[in-house]
Amino acid sequence: MTKDTQLLNREKWLEETISWGIQGVKGIADSNFTQEEINEIYAPIVQRLLSHYEHSLNAKTGTVQPLLIGIAGSVSVGKSTISNIIKKLVTSPPINLSGQVISTDNFLFPNLQLQKDQILHRKGFPESFDHAAIIKFLSGIREGKPNSIIPIYSHETYDIEGTSHFEVTDLIIIEGVNILQNPPERKGEDQSIRDFLDFSIFIDADESEITQWYEDRFLRYCTLAEDNTKSFFSQFKNLNMEERKELASEIWKSVNKPNLDSYIYPSKKYADLIIKKGHGHLVSSLQVPLSWLSR
Repeated sequence: MTKDTQLLNREKWLEETISWGIQGVKGIADSNFTQEEINEIYAPIVQRLLSHYEHSLNAKTGTVQPLLIGIAGSVSVGKSTISNIIKKLVTSPPINLSGQVISTDNFLFPNLQLQKDQILHRKGFPESFDHAAIIKFLSGIREGKPNSIIPIYSHETYDIEGTSHFEVTDLIIIEGVNILQNPPERKGEDQSIRDFLDFSIFIDADESEITQWYEDRFLRYCTLAEDNTKSFFSQFKNLNMEERKELASEIWKSVNKPNLDSYIYPSKKYADLIIKKGHGHLVSSLQVPLSWLSR
């Protein structure tokens, strides 16, 4: 399935959004974005996303169903930061809706299970997720169940650490590498995550950029772990900077790149919106739904 979209470079995107009458956003600060990036890229995206929200009233029950948005893309491409700026825009004045971000990392099998199945080295690949649990979680949201208990993944310990109470909000953003992928090839698992989404976004970038972002993040985690024995990355504290860079490169080539090439990139075709980022995480182009464009 190929979405009906049109590719706009940043200049064309700005020309298009002028006609939407977007007002500059004030009072929303985020260390990951300039005010210009928020106003020119993410505020218009939120405006278009919420144009769907007013149509999500369930006629049978009279209750508003949450707007469920999926955000996919490679490791280190910025899924979490973009998810959080969208949430911040939606939950701040003048919109003031309730919202939250949920990562599919929370549904990774615990390390003990991955070790038992001899797939710890394939964490992030389709088979490393409890896909049935994700589908049950999303089904509960769509069935109007008010709350549930979900596992919580810790990037510090690199494992599942306890659970958290989940309550339905107006907007739910679910982000992860597997958001748009086909279900894993396991018996009885034929529903995909994308079947439950109202709208989906794929964050794209050239592999050379993503590789550098991954290395930067890996080195940052190593530095933060030097005095934290609980961190998964503390095992690398005795490596010098060059050794850490070499290890990051090895992990990218042996784990992240195969996952990107075989499973993540092929799922891009299912996205409603593709955001292409360049150097410095600045957006260079957007492939937008035709329904967003002026007629």
